[in-house]
Amino acid sequence: MSDTQTQKAPLSALGAAFPQVQHLAAGFPGLLNKQWMDGGDGGAGDAIIPIGIFATLHAIRIAYEVRKGVQVSGRRPLMQELFTMLTFSFGGAILTALMLGRAQPWLENNTTVPVYAGAYILMACMPGDLLYKFLRQTAPVSDVFLASVDGLIRGYGVTAAGVDLVRNTMKGHAVADSLVAWVVVGTVLGSGGGIIDDFVQISAATWGLRVPTMLRQGLSMDVKLSFGATVGYILTTHAWSFAEHAPGFPLSSLLDSVLACVPRLSDQEAHLLSGLLCSTVLGTAAHVQARAFAATERRALEVARRKKYDEPSSDDNDDDDDDADVESDD
Repeated sequence: MSDTQTQKAPLSALGAAFPQVQHLAAGFPGLLNKQWMDGGDGGAGDAIIPIGIFATLHAIRIAYEVRKGVQVSGRRPLMQELFTMLTFSFGGAILTALMLGRAQPWLENNTTVPVYAGAYILMACMPGDLLYKFLRQTAPVSDVFLASVDGLIRGYGVTAAGVDLVRNTMKGHAVADSLVAWVVVGTVLGSGGGIIDDFVQISAATWGLRVPTMLRQGLSMDVKLSFGATVGYILTTHAWSFAEHAPGFPLSSLLDSVLACVPRLSDQEAHLLSGLLCSTVLGTAAHVQARAFAATERRALEVARRKKYDEPSSDDNDDDDDDADVESDD
């Protein structure tokens, strides 16, 4: 992998014009993997708290979004909310591992499940609801920040853990030469939790199979974004050529000449740009959605308050109606 990247680096249009971008791109994976209170030299084994900073922020982001959903639609039992949160967190990895016949990534790490589960328990059960209230008080800044972090992780994930997983790690298997597999795995990895919810309705109080919304009303923004980042990565890195992977494909030479017109990036530069693209889109969407959610939350609180204080008055109205009936009988 490193040899390939070394060979591609001089061919990068972006790196040749802006050497600083190459430097940033080379440090991007290390930034995403940085841990709390590392030992100073950045080694994972030297970390005092061997938990990724970005993984923690991603866990808080998913927990926050799930809590916002149940805050408006109605709270569920803690275990149901926790299962929903974990499914949204690992849904893409679960589906892609099943498709490729690999071990579930969340089972291979001793800290992943505890960190994500702990994040939601704090979000749902912290005394005084401090964490959730803090994020709501600092919205939309908190929403945009967490969504932007999520975008960096997602953009890197669909490329390095999605496309590269198929074409490099699965080399020697037929799936490694399948463009369909590259695109499907990258797209599903970045939006799998939402896809599962669309089929099974895990975010609803009662689960059940249904015809997915994306088949009736079109793809969600998450699916479109993951698909765009995946295809963009394949095109800009020139990772796919029909002559190499599908020489018998009709018009393969013509298609390769069209693909060659796309400016070439190194794998690392494409990882960085994919992360920045997803971060920008999700951050912008979070800003818009934060204002809409604030209005929805206010309406939900008003409805809850009205129900709480209007129930006795409705009983009184029933008594008044009964008295009126008695008087009319008399």
